[in-house]
Amino acid sequence: MYWANLLHIYQPPGQKKKIIDEVVFESYNRILNILESCQKIKISLNICASLTEQLSASGHQDIIIRIKKLAENGQIELTGSAAYHPILPFLPKKEIIRQIDLNEKINKKYFGAVWRPQGFFLPEMAYSKRAAKVIRQKGYQWIALDEIAYQGNFGKVSFDKIYKLKIFLNKEIKIVFRNRGLSATFFGDWLDSVDKFFSAAGRNGRKNKFLITAFDGENLGHHQNYLIDIWKEIALDSRIVMINYSQYLGLLKTGQTEKVSPLKSSWATELMDIKNNNFYPLWSDPKNQIHKNFKQLTKLILKLVYQSVKDNNYVEARETLDKALFSDPCWWASNRPWWGPSMIFLGAEYFSKIFKLLEKNLKSDKKKKIKFLLKEILKATEIKKTIK
Repeated sequence: MYWANLLHIYQPPGQKKKIIDEVVFESYNRILNILESCQKIKISLNICASLTEQLSASGHQDIIIRIKKLAENGQIELTGSAAYHPILPFLPKKEIIRQIDLNEKINKKYFGAVWRPQGFFLPEMAYSKRAAKVIRQKGYQWIALDEIAYQGNFGKVSFDKIYKLKIFLNKEIKIVFRNRGLSATFFGDWLDSVDKFFSAAGRNGRKNKFLITAFDGENLGHHQNYLIDIWKEIALDSRIVMINYSQYLGLLKTGQTEKVSPLKSSWATELMDIKNNNFYPLWSDPKNQIHKNFKQLTKLILKLVYQSVKDNNYVEARETLDKALFSDPCWWASNRPWWGPSMIFLGAEYFSKIFKLLEKNLKSDKKKKIKFLLKEILKATEIKKTIK
């Protein structure tokens, strides 16, 4: 039985060094120890440039070096992504291009020749046709999506079949759909034995040859300490052959191919969300006022930056905007089920900095609107401090 497992590791820009240190000690270091101790274990790995930069800046260059060596040995397949983990469907085309290019530039700087990704991980697996077109234009060969994107349901994907996007005439791009149920076993505290994993695979009914999973690498050791040991046991089980996503695609029979038009969705989108046309519920819920405020604020700040190219503060504002587009503030504002006012505040603070740098280029009505939105977001966090 082949198991293709993609781990996504990421920390938001501006993360506290204490948390970076904890995640390195509890998760990243232990994952790499397992890979280094057993060459049969292979994975696909998405590391956003946001994390790569912070690992280097916080004294954890060794993690980058070790990932690089494992990639050289063929145990890690690195994937492309967006540098600061924005929800790509929310961005105009040129911002999608910029985030992908920044991710390539930064990770190429640190990983060198081993940085040659064939596949692409959309942050939060948030899919849209516009994002997919850009990704293919950039030369990637496949994208990873949650299985709900297939038909707006679960259990419909056949993992023995090659899936390709319909939207391209002359350029192909394949899709690797992850098994939502099996991936979810590596979250929370349900999975406490190898037998439980194989039992879940059996009940899922699609375990004959390929198991396809994708989840946050921080789940292993950081969010749940013992899960990394279970993951290792499964990987070393004699019933399992570990492969990466590109190897998985290479094993599929070319005659079994289906062209599909994936639905707008993310790996957190549920069946009811699809029914309600709430495709990205943790970041753009129409009933969530903070989400709506951030959406308006983002549009205003993007326009402000675009019109300020000749401003002396443009470079600093532009670089701050790259980070300000990260997904975390809205995720923590979703209250589904997590609520994190500090990260919401950080998101507003990034936008406030841009506003202060470029506000002289705004008319009074736009200044008032931006100030109002910042105030409303800050009020919702109930943090007793003001944005600088």
